[in-house]
Amino acid sequence: MTSPQIANGFEHSLYFQATDKSGNLQDSNYAVDPETSTPLKTIINSDNYKDLTLNFTINNNTTDDKIVNEIVCLPKYSDDSTPLVFDNDRGHSTIAPESGSQSSMALTAYIDKHEYSLDAIPAGSDWSTMDRFRVKGTLSAGQHWSIKIPLKLNITDATALDEYLYDSKWAQVVDNSYAPNSYSGPTLTTYIRIAQQDSLNGGKYLATIENNDGSFTPLPQNVEDLMPQIGANGEVIWDNLYDGSYGSGSVQGDAQTALFKKLDTVGFTGSYFYLDLQKLGAVKSANGYTLERNLQALGYDFAPDSTTNKTATSYYYRFSGVTPNITGGNGGGMGTNGIGSINLRLYKVTPVPLPAKPNNGGNGSSSSNTSTTTNTTPSTNNTWNPTTPKQTDGSTGLPNYASVKGAAVYATKAIYMYRTPNFTKHNRVAKYTKKARVNRPMFVVTGYARSNNGALRYKVRDVNKGAKTYGKTGYITANKNYVSGVYYRTLPKNKHLTVIAKKGGNAYRTASLTGKSNHYKKGARLHVKRLVKHNLTTRYQLTNGHYVTANKKFVIQGND
Repeated sequence: MTSPQIANGFEHSLYFQATDKSGNLQDSNYAVDPETSTPLKTIINSDNYKDLTLNFTINNNTTDDKIVNEIVCLPKYSDDSTPLVFDNDRGHSTIAPESGSQSSMALTAYIDKHEYSLDAIPAGSDWSTMDRFRVKGTLSAGQHWSIKIPLKLNITDATALDEYLYDSKWAQVVDNSYAPNSYSGPTLTTYIRIAQQDSLNGGKYLATIENNDGSFTPLPQNVEDLMPQIGANGEVIWDNLYDGSYGSGSVQGDAQTALFKKLDTVGFTGSYFYLDLQKLGAVKSANGYTLERNLQALGYDFAPDSTTNKTATSYYYRFSGVTPNITGGNGGGMGTNGIGSINLRLYKVTPVPLPAKPNNGGNGSSSSNTSTTTNTTPSTNNTWNPTTPKQTDGSTGLPNYASVKGAAVYATKAIYMYRTPNFTKHNRVAKYTKKARVNRPMFVVTGYARSNNGALRYKVRDVNKGAKTYGKTGYITANKNYVSGVYYRTLPKNKHLTVIAKKGGNAYRTASLTGKSNHYKKGARLHVKRLVKHNLTTRYQLTNGHYVTANKKFVIQGND
């Protein structure tokens, strides 16, 4: 979106700008109000652009003079550790409005958390600590005010820069457009990520088995010898602007076709991507059989899909740019030359030997045929289970309260996300403070692990849109005193619900929440007759036969 937004009667333009190799200026998506529009993200290719600035303009296109009170937050405000800071080499220890701006406006800067007028900033102040600026005054009818803030990546170490580019760091800027003499009003938001183009071409897949703790064990050399070149078959589909709406697992059929049309064939460092297993599995090996058929002969196949229990047709990855460590496991003695930067996750199945000659001209079976898994993953084979890992005695090894893979959970108390199942201060990824029920931080469970002392952990993905932690992955506690399922599993004792969401909630004619029938304001009391399961969520059916979500952030049971 590259159009100005109206807030408090003004036309606002807040966006990033950079210069390409031809000297042309290119704009990012403009900031929008998240309450009315979804902020659009922008990736800036650091190989092709330079001289990054944050641009802000307000226009009074009305016939009346208007009071201005705007605080614009730089990336450092939402993430104090960000290296994307004020560029003093270009800014020369000051900021100033652009030529033509109405001169009577007051401009202040927040440096090292303190607000200063420009003529009162202490000598020697570190301008890289500037995290906000404010403009106040009365903007006359037909006038405008504009400023450009120079920014840079303050990273000089090559290794640190590489880590940053692969860390999927979204920089957020926010314009708080306050009403006159108040600190309330709309906020306009946009995001950028600085990255480098990375096509993944070069190197072969590393054939692996994924362990319960999320690590990978390389498979023997005869399996690795089957692996094709990464990206050579158009199987890599990039989700560069990942926002969580597609989930973190595989997709199937029409949903996969529609999704892949929206995504990219060119990727950037730190991005997520899908592997199209229909294309990858159909790659011909030297013996004339497809990759998938050769894998089946050795007792391996692609993972089953968690919702259909049929062979998956895609996998979801985040690209770290790191060549896999192939030491240990079953990889002893395997060659390391030519290994690329993707672990290809395989699962053990009952071997299906190859016939003497290829059938059907050597086409074999490929992952494009997903109607059955009889030959590869029979229902009695418990070597995989996408919901709850089973033990040899038939139990899941998980407590009854544990949420299944793919389900949503939220934190009821303050918690941390960690890089590994062993929680230490050193490997913390993010902190989540205790929030009111409707604002509790949410996660999707993608797996399980146990710490060295046996404590159960959830492997999760952060799905809190708009938060700086959005999209992060790691481990959180599975302790039910700290983390709970987002959806109710039971009927309320008195069969009453109360709507608690700030904007209320809708009722629908179907359990899939389609066909809106009514809107209920916050505080509305609803009468329910039963709880209905829908995929990995639940719904309440009202006494009138319509359905509402059983999400605890939207409704509450009785005095729960």
